[in-house]
Amino acid sequence: MELARLRPGTTPKEMPAWVIREDRHGVPHQAMQMEYVEVPKVGPNDALVQVKASGINYNGLWACMGQPVPLSRLKTGYDFLITGSDAAGVVWQVGEAVKRWKPGDEVVVHCNVSCNQCAYCSGFDPLACEEQKIWGYETNWGAFAPFARVQAQQLLPKPPHLSWEEAASYSLCYFTAYRMLVTRAHIQAGEHVLIWGAAGGLGVFAIQLCHLYGATPLCVVSSEEKMAFCRELGADRVLNRREFDLGNSAGMREFGRALRSMSGGRDPDIVFEHVGQETFPASMFLCSKFGRIVVCGATSGYDLNFDVRYLWMRQKTIIGSHFANSYDAERANRLMLEQRIRPILWKTMPFEHIPAAQALQAEACHMGKIAIETGQQLF
Repeated sequence: MELARLRPGTTPKEMPAWVIREDRHGVPHQAMQMEYVEVPKVGPNDALVQVKASGINYNGLWACMGQPVPLSRLKTGYDFLITGSDAAGVVWQVGEAVKRWKPGDEVVVHCNVSCNQCAYCSGFDPLACEEQKIWGYETNWGAFAPFARVQAQQLLPKPPHLSWEEAASYSLCYFTAYRMLVTRAHIQAGEHVLIWGAAGGLGVFAIQLCHLYGATPLCVVSSEEKMAFCRELGADRVLNRREFDLGNSAGMREFGRALRSMSGGRDPDIVFEHVGQETFPASMFLCSKFGRIVVCGATSGYDLNFDVRYLWMRQKTIIGSHFANSYDAERANRLMLEQRIRPILWKTMPFEHIPAAQALQAEACHMGKIAIETGQQLF
């Protein structure tokens, strides 16, 4: 039966999905296999979303490899994982306690999952919840299937001016960048922000947020093509890190001189860090006195080694940041609805090519985001 011929409320028992199992952890083409699985039932506070499009993220690679946590240690009650932490689609069913959403609503999904009952969720920050997870990475029913089960609090209105693929491409990276810079690092007008991987999924939003808040992005990329791409986004201060050896102090000092030459002699007030092992020693060295290094990931490795003297003697601050809560996501999505921030969609690929798309992410050749056309799969 074609998905397009189903009506909201009428749901098939099974669906095709790209499934990861622990006994085949490895590269995407090995780990991800097409299987038919049950369409999940919704709980009282859940919604079932017909996925029109989904997005590719680096956490899908970690899920394929079972790193840093293999599937069996997630304790989800299932022996498989459907990954995918970005989605846009139509609300198909809602649980009996859901009041804000109804079948037919067009939505974007954010990927923070929590218990919605504890004191952290009710009065502090759901990201501190003991049951906090990233949907589609630490939960089973992610975006790489025609239907996805989510908590109703994960839903946000789809910007009507965006295509399904554009709407599915931004939430994880954009909301992460928003929390990093706005909520956690408290970006201020006039500050300089060093952005590693400025042409990637996170970086393109960091550039836009800098412009919106009156800060100056100092962009670091890995090719001449990506340098040109950043300039197209309005960032005119760009360096190619491949021209420097950041693995030793002489290379970091040379890089620092080049950085200051394009920033009027200033060190960055904020370092937007998500690369990890390859860049963190330079981040610590380059950040200004009393500056902030805000970290949301470590794609090149999470075992870090840096000279701690630069931390305490220059009174710098390392700030951890993990995705976003619903309030962050709502505020950030408002900027997308108002067209003050825009998604940067690099490539769109069909549902059948999800493993290839996930492998493409690992090559770090993309500029912006990769989206997946999901909505018209056959049952």
